[in-house]
Amino acid sequence: MKLISEIKKKGHRVTKSRELICQILESSGHAHFTVDELYKKVTKKSMEVDLATVYRTLELLGEIGLIAHLHQAHGSGIYFLRNEENTMHLICISCNKIIDISFKTYNKINSLLKDETNFSTINNNFIYSGTCENCK
Repeated sequence: MKLISEIKKKGHRVTKSRELICQILESSGHAHFTVDELYKKVTKKSMEVDLATVYRTLELLGEIGLIAHLHQAHGSGIYFLRNEENTMHLICISCNKIIDISFKTYNKINSLLKDETNFSTINNNFIYSGTCENCK
């Protein structure tokens, strides 16, 4: 498992709980989830993992740079495995469906922002929101 090997490489302890959480994350691909959603998946496999362990594991994976965390207005934070191809997201305000914005579009937006502001590096930690085609 890539996540576990990265945790070990950084010198952190690997517990059975962390291993289970990482296994679920890796098997989910690029799924987007809240802490509560992940916790429900974890407790289906083991009732021994508590919510605090899920939070601490996500915090560690974020510090190492393996997962990203986005903030929703008036909602829970959303976590997902980092993927260089998908760094911006759209969320439907009606059904909460999350869509990845392509790397090409991300680069266009960043280029416009750089041109307008003269910033050399631009990172984002937010979500665009709107109504998806199914909810129009």
